[in-house]
Amino acid sequence: MALPVLLGLFLIMLALAVINPRAALLTALFFASWIGLELDIGLRVVFHQLVMAPVVIVMLLRLAHPGLAPRRIAVGSLFIVFALYAVCNSAIGIALLPDVEIQNSVLRGPQARAIIQILLFVFSLAPIILVPLLLHEKDDAYLMLRLWLASVTVLAIIGWLQLAVWYGTGTNPIPIGAFNSLLGGVTDDIREGRFNFEGLRIYRMNAFTNEPRNLGAVLATAMVALQAIALTVRNIKAARMTALWLFFLVTAIFTYSTTFVAVWLLGTIVLVPGLWVARVPLQRSPTSLLAALAALATPVLIGFFIASSAGIPVLDLISERTIERLEGSGGVEDFDLAISAWLAANPERLWFGGGLGNAHLYAMPFLDPEFAAYAEGQVFNAKTMVLRFTSELGLAGVALFAAFSLSRIFAARGPRTLVPMVPSAAPMGLAMLAMLAATSQIYTEITFMLGAMVLLAGLQRPAAPPLPLRSARPA
Repeated sequence: MALPVLLGLFLIMLALAVINPRAALLTALFFASWIGLELDIGLRVVFHQLVMAPVVIVMLLRLAHPGLAPRRIAVGSLFIVFALYAVCNSAIGIALLPDVEIQNSVLRGPQARAIIQILLFVFSLAPIILVPLLLHEKDDAYLMLRLWLASVTVLAIIGWLQLAVWYGTGTNPIPIGAFNSLLGGVTDDIREGRFNFEGLRIYRMNAFTNEPRNLGAVLATAMVALQAIALTVRNIKAARMTALWLFFLVTAIFTYSTTFVAVWLLGTIVLVPGLWVARVPLQRSPTSLLAALAALATPVLIGFFIASSAGIPVLDLISERTIERLEGSGGVEDFDLAISAWLAANPERLWFGGGLGNAHLYAMPFLDPEFAAYAEGQVFNAKTMVLRFTSELGLAGVALFAAFSLSRIFAARGPRTLVPMVPSAAPMGLAMLAMLAATSQIYTEITFMLGAMVLLAGLQRPAAPPLPLRSARPA
C-alpha cells in the first residue's frame, strides 16, 4: 500500500508543480512542520518532501532549457562553498565507514545510507534557492511568514482536538507513528506521549508533528517570530498578535516539552541583543512593553491559580519537566550523550566529523546501556543541531554554515522600508539561528527562513538603471 500512495501523491504534486510551481513551493512551506506525515519504506519519506521534490525537478528542467536563463539571486558564494564542502567531505569518507549491522532496511546500511544522506542534504537546501527563484514580490517574505503561522495554528488546533478525544475516550487518535502504520511502512512503532504524575494521567499532544517535543519546538519558533514583529514593526494588530501568541503558549504548555522551554528562552534572549547587533530600532516604549508583559502574564497566572485550586500540583509538574530533567545527564539527550562521548574520545573528528548521517556508526559503542536497549543497531542523530553538524561536518562545517547564514541575515537588512518584513528580518533570523543550534527539529523551517533572507537581500539591491535610448540619426 505504501508505494502506490507515495506514487499517487507524487504525481498530484508534480502536476501542481508544472501548473504553478509557486503554489507548490508554498504548499511545501505550509507542511514543513507536519513531519508526523511520514512513511518508512526503508527510507523515511515526509509529506513536505513529496511536495518539494516535484518543484525541484520542474525547476531543474526549466533552468536546463536553453531559452530560460535563471534569475539572479543573492545567495552569496558562501552557500556554494558550504554545500560543496559538505558533499565532498562526506563523499571522501564513504569507503572508510565502519561495517556496522543496521536493522530494518538495506537502505540504512553504512554505504547506502551515506550516499542517500548526501543527496538528501543537497535536497534539504532547495528552499534556499527556490524561494528567491519563485517568490520575488515585495510582499512574498511576509506572505511566507503568515502562511507558516497559519500552518502552526492549524497544528495547534489539531493538538487540542487530539487531547479532547484522548481524555474523552481514553484513546489517542493521533499516536506517534500512526500515519506510517496506517500506510503499511516497514516499521510499525506506535508510541504515545503520556506519563503519570502523582496519580494524574498526563497526555501530551503532538498533532502531526510526530513527537510532542517537535510541536513544542515549532510553537517556540512561532512565538519568537511574533515577538520579533511586535518589537520592530510600528503599526501592528496588537490584539490579534497577543491572542495568537497566548494561544501558542497555552498549547505549548500542554506538550509538556522541555525542548519548548529551552528553545523559546534561547530565542527570546537572543532576540533583544539581536536588535542592537542588526541596528534595528526598538518600536516599543518601556511602558508599552511592561503593559504587554502584564497583559500576557495575567491569563497565565489566572490559569495557574485555577489549576492549583483544583488540586493539580502545577509547580511540582513544572519542576519535574524542567529542573529535575537537568539532573543526572545535565539535560543532554540520549543520543547526544553517545555522540558527545565519541567526539570526546576522538577529538581529531571535531574538525571534519564523520560525514553526513554517519555519526551513529561511530557513536553506537558509546551508548549508555539504558539507551542501547532501543538504539543498538538503529540509525540515530544528535538532537541538537550544533552537535549534529559537528559530528557530521565538523567545526569546519559549523563555521561555514554559520558564516553563510549570518551573511544572508545581515544582507536582508536595508533601507527598503516599503518591503514588509525588512525591520524584523535580521533580529528574527538571528534568534531563529540560535534556536536551530539548540534543536535539529526546526531545520526545514530554518532553510525556508534562509530562503526568505536571500529573497529580501535581493530586494535590497538597487534597481538596475534603464538602458540609455539611442539618439535618432539626423535625416
